[in-house]
Order: sequence, then structure tokens, then C-alpha cells
Amino acid sequence: MAGHIEALQRIADTNDGNRASGTPGYAASLDYVESQLKQAGYQVERQPFAFHYTQTLRERLTLPGGQEVPVVLAKYSPSTPGKGLTARFAAVPGTKEQRQGCTDSAYDGAEVSGRIALVRNGGCTTDEKEHAAARAGAAAVIVINDGPGPVYGWLKDSAAARIPVAGVSPQTGEALVRAGKDDAPGALVARSLTEWRTTHNLIARAPTGDPEHQVISGAHLDSVPETAGINDNGAAVSVLLETALQRAERAQHSRNQLVYAFWGAEEFDLLGSQHYVDSLTSAQRKHIDAYLNLEMIGGANSGLFVMDGVNTDPGSGIVPPKGSAAIAERFARAFAAAGQSSQTWKLDGRSDYAPFMKAGIPAGGLNGGSYEVKSQKQARLWGGTAGAAFDPCYHRACDSTANFNAGIARRHGNAFLATLDHFAEARPDSSR
Repeated sequence: MAGHIEALQRIADTNDGNRASGTPGYAASLDYVESQLKQAGYQVERQPFAFHYTQTLRERLTLPGGQEVPVVLAKYSPSTPGKGLTARFAAVPGTKEQRQGCTDSAYDGAEVSGRIALVRNGGCTTDEKEHAAARAGAAAVIVINDGPGPVYGWLKDSAAARIPVAGVSPQTGEALVRAGKDDAPGALVARSLTEWRTTHNLIARAPTGDPEHQVISGAHLDSVPETAGINDNGAAVSVLLETALQRAERAQHSRNQLVYAFWGAEEFDLLGSQHYVDSLTSAQRKHIDAYLNLEMIGGANSGLFVMDGVNTDPGSGIVPPKGSAAIAERFARAFAAAGQSSQTWKLDGRSDYAPFMKAGIPAGGLNGGSYEVKSQKQARLWGGTAGAAFDPCYHRACDSTANFNAGIARRHGNAFLATLDHFAEARPDSSR
């Protein structure tokens, strides 16, 4: 696995520091994985699709007095003018729902015209917050997080967006609210590039096993444009690739057909896995016994999480299909067999299991966590630092081999191997 990690880092180093879909770094990553799989004897297919590429070029937020504070521009956000936007801040007042800035009525009595509107996270989509703020006359809108770290926002319909939208942490948000009360101006520089590009999924099918009983394992191959993406998601790619290569080397055949999927454009809203699922016929979907997902399993402070196979998530609305509980149980059992304790990760819809579950396909996976904070109990279970993010380098330039946690990646990898070995031979309940 270490050799694959180093190869992905070298690819990023020679391609502007990243491996994002639609860039030369992703193309080189695709070539690397494809060549390895072809040499091992897999039937490999490139699945092309067009997508809306976006990249943040510059993001800077300055408080009155000149202090710069962290800010994250929402993906697909409109840009400020080239020299930025100088304006006063205005927090939306009222009830919790009103302060979330989701509707026109939330702005009743709020003086936001020409100002940077400050709203709270939650209650509605980023698009709805942007639309309501724009209709109220705001020059930009900043979303204040209700949890640790900044909000990583996302616009689904960039063509309908009119003003910049960005996210900040609770601490930065309170500083902005105070600046608004003082009626003092600050500055926001937010510049992004958005254009249509083409990228690919890479699908490798084992030459043996029953194709009417497929077990698909997947990990997204792309990084965000800001980083090499060694934890997000090179560690998972390396586990997946090395698993495929070792099974081929040992001529390890299985009862069910194993498929290894390396998804493109996950960082642009799960586009690769969604494209794959959308391309399947109803009969083809029924031939997938299980989908196993790997996501961010080698962060500096990662945990051992298993995707929930039982409970509907109220935020994303994802309902785990029948068979998902058995996948979650197998992952948890694999950790336990190695003397390790895992915890359940909610179905927040932020990784490639989501399109499969929404299509009624049994799915599950492993996750090490991202910007969420590790608790004292979790630090006692798994080691690492309590009170710090599971991945302090999430979507940052420091997501490199320098901050790769090989030990935690190995624990995830072993649990994945044990679970895949089970589903390679098992057959699901015939009532599905």
C-alpha cells in the first residue's frame, strides 16, 4: 500500500499539487491505477462523463481593523469583483429558524442591502440561503457553522446564484457579528473558476465469479483542487488497488464476481458514483449483492467508523436498504476480531455509498472522519488527540504523505479485507 501512496503523492507533486477530476493530476492517477489493474489481468473500463468543474482561486476575509480570518468559499459560488468586496456585516436576527436565513420572511426587518449577510448553518440548502440573501439585496452571504470548523458549502444550481456565499467557524462568526453591531466594514475576496470538463470512472471486473451476483468495492480517486488528497482519498484507493492486485496474484477466485470501482468527481458532489448507478438497468442493479465503500481511512487523527446499516438519517433522508445491516455487522465484527472497537457513522450522504443506497442497493463502508472533533472516549479507544479534528488536514494542502497515518489505514484495510472475503462467497436473502 505504501508504494501506491507514494506514487499518488508524486503524481500530485508534478501536477500543480493536486489530483482533482478534470486535471492532469487526475489523468495521471487514472493511468497509474489502470496500468496496474490491466497488468494483473482485470477487465478494465473507463467510463467517461461531463461535469461542472469548480476551483477556488482565492478566498480571504478581513475583519475591521485588518485581521484576516479563515473563510471557505462554497463550491460553485459566484465570485466577488477582482479586488474584492468591502462592506459592512449584518447578522439576520430573530428566532433560530429566522437566523438560518432560509426564506424571504427571515429578512423582514433586517438591514442587509449592500452588506454581507450573516446567517446560521442548517434549516435549508446553501442554494436557498443564497437565493434569500440575494433577494434581500445582500452583497454576499456568510454561513456561520453550528459545529467545529468552517462550513463547507455547496451550490447545486450555480447558474441561479447571484452573490458569493462562504462559510466560517463559530468563532469567526461571532467576530463578524460583533463587527456588524459596531457597523464597521470588512472585506471579502472570493474568486473561483467554474467550467465544463470531462472525467472518468475506472471500473475493473474480475474475470471469474458469477456476474449475476456482484460485489462492488469503491473509493473515489480524485482529490480536491487544493491538495494531493492522500487521506482524502489516496489511502482508500491504495487499499482497494492492493486488494485487487493481491487477489489476482494469488489467483484467488470467488463465488461472486468482484468489481473494483475508482470514482471520478466525488469531490464535485458524488458525480462519478451517481453516473455509474444511473447507467445501470433495473436488472443490473438487482445483480449487485453489496456495495462496500472506503473513505478517508488514513488521516492523522482518524477513528474507526462503520457506516450505519439500520437507521434512516434525518438530515440526508437516506434509508439503508435491506442487506445494509448485514454489511455494517460484518465490518464491526472484523474490527472486533482484531481486538478493536468501532463506532457507527451516520448516513450523512457525503460519500459514494449514497447513490447506491438511494437506488435500493445494499451498501456500507468504512470512514475515518474528517473535520469532526475526536472525543475523549474516542481518543482512549483509538489513540490520537481528543479535541482535534479526525483529519486536521481535511481539504487542505497538508493532506500529504507527511500526515498519512499508516497504522489506522492498516486497521481499516484489514477490516475491509475480512468483510470482502465474506461477501465474495456469501449470497443475500433471496427475497430482495
